[in-house]
Amino acid sequence: MSIAHPKLERIRQWARREDAIRALVLTGSFARDDGTSDEFSDLDLQVIALDVKHYTTDDSWLNALGDIWIRFPLREDLPYRLVWFKDAVKVDFQFLSLEQIRAGEVSDEHARGHRILLDKDDLFRDLPPSTGAFPLPPAPTPAEVQAAINEFWFEAIHVAQFIRRREFWVVKHRDWTMKRNLLRLLEWRAHMTRPQPVNTWLLGRRISSLTDDESKAAIECIWGGWDAAALWDALFVQIKLFRRLSLEVSQALDCHHDDKIHCDIATYIRRLWREDCEVAPKA
Repeated sequence: MSIAHPKLERIRQWARREDAIRALVLTGSFARDDGTSDEFSDLDLQVIALDVKHYTTDDSWLNALGDIWIRFPLREDLPYRLVWFKDAVKVDFQFLSLEQIRAGEVSDEHARGHRILLDKDDLFRDLPPSTGAFPLPPAPTPAEVQAAINEFWFEAIHVAQFIRRREFWVVKHRDWTMKRNLLRLLEWRAHMTRPQPVNTWLLGRRISSLTDDESKAAIECIWGGWDAAALWDALFVQIKLFRRLSLEVSQALDCHHDDKIHCDIATYIRRLWREDCEVAPKA
């Protein structure tokens, strides 16, 4: 398999010259070769080193790999570096020690797909081949479902009040917490209802393809603009979607679900909208 990433060969040659680096493993979409990589895909690399701190306390080693636009984190001793090189070429470096590898600390990414780019000590000689499978998360507990529902409604009241105050930055901030919990319900529902195991990825990637048509249509309408009327409309669509999903997920998990308080909150929010003389329909 040929990998069309402009940094791959330069990094591999650099790792060969570095005595402290003993192995280089490609993971992520380029290693899986499942059609999910494109021109914007990151290069995900696991770097096995004799001295991890050498590479995580001093970033000067990056200078050998090309011109850098931005790196993250900045001046922190963490076992990874996420780097945007010139021309928006992104490489994610994850550092692992020999002790971690010898102790069998390989990630789920290896099972999903990996390629050994460099192995100076045969560390991965007995690593089983990739299965292409992805790890399935456990079903949420009733407490997790209740926490997601509770936080959504907690912020829904805030959002409505701050729309009335015309504090739209705060609205967006509070609304993002609502959307994080909405995404959790969408993912839980996808795992519960689809006949085959599904990968819900990260940050909502491909979520529209993993849900039902009604939810997909609603998702397209919950991103209000910077005006009160659009924000009210988006809030009502989001509340309607969340109430349906929370009921479905709760029933599927046999969790207690009492929607009376949520109905009261929704009624209060609609009253605030009706009292908003700039946007509510005139009687």
